[in-house]
Amino acid sequence: MPTMLFHAPYPIHGRQTGSGVRPAKMRRAFEDAGFDVLEIAGHGAERARALHRLRRSLRRGLELDFAYAENSTMPTLLTEPHHLPTHPAVDLMLLGLLRRHRVPTGLFYRDVYWRFPAYQADVGRLIATGTKTLYRAELLAYRGLDRVYLPSTKMSSFVPWIRQEQVAELPPGAAIHDSRRDPDGELTLLYVGNVSDYYRMHELFRAVDATDGVRLLFCTPRESWEAVAHEYPLANSQRIEIVHARGDELLPLFARAHLTLLTVEPAQYRDFAAPVKLFEYIGHGKPVLATEGTHAGELVERIGAGRQVAYAASAIARLLVELREDRRTLVDMTDRVEQVRHGHTWQARAEQVATDLRGGRSGS
Repeated sequence: MPTMLFHAPYPIHGRQTGSGVRPAKMRRAFEDAGFDVLEIAGHGAERARALHRLRRSLRRGLELDFAYAENSTMPTLLTEPHHLPTHPAVDLMLLGLLRRHRVPTGLFYRDVYWRFPAYQADVGRLIATGTKTLYRAELLAYRGLDRVYLPSTKMSSFVPWIRQEQVAELPPGAAIHDSRRDPDGELTLLYVGNVSDYYRMHELFRAVDATDGVRLLFCTPRESWEAVAHEYPLANSQRIEIVHARGDELLPLFARAHLTLLTVEPAQYRDFAAPVKLFEYIGHGKPVLATEGTHAGELVERIGAGRQVAYAASAIARLLVELREDRRTLVDMTDRVEQVRHGHTWQARAEQVATDLRGGRSGS
């Protein structure tokens, strides 16, 4: 059986956020793709012990087909629960070991929020100065990797130091669920995700409130909704249901929905963001309506998973009326998503990495 190494500077399992779910999904996907997966993950002491075992195994003749890593949204040195750098060298030592043994290595670099002014506003100038130094130092170390995977290639212009020839796109994947519903009845829309100053949805609420025969299932964390509910008086509309669900509780919502939504207010960060929820929508076989000009909007049209729409109540309402009146188009959109979704599973992402990295050797 081919063997690969999976690395993460934190425990892989038990993380519930969108970015936290990804490492566990990718690790399992490599197993599903037929690889024996060795793991160096967890807190620093665990990674140090695993590194020692790996070094010994390589000396005894272990051959790795490739290695794949998922980085953290915070600097690797600060990923301990207390954020102190108790094992400052372990991850660099791993990269050096893989390079000496000519193991092709790729890493998923998930976030560049630290490159935007809002980051310093959130954490303060002093902390931001220190963490930005660490982020840049990590990226210098990553210049020796065979691949640096990004949620979208558009993000590469915000990532300093890495070489353009290293960059490849590796957005999230999805699990396949059969939750198709008949095209008749009230046109039902589903949004699953956050709502905040960053995820603004006011135009969507106005569009739904103004459109007969449409229902919005708006699923967001309770604490997020309570913080902004006063900004959304139209949530009291008979056409809008505010729901707080997660995990398997989402399945009945997907079963009710004809369409799914990423109709959020545009922002520079969304020019390259690839939301986990987008691919969850696709995995359920639900067409996606996404904001025009965002990466998500361009992606759903490019792969045939939905439609772009301007972030304006009038434009959203026009599209909803069109789909409410023309159910044949709705059926065609659904058929198309169900066709393309198999190319966007987590296993498909793992197979892409394996193909990329097994085609070349480290240092080539």
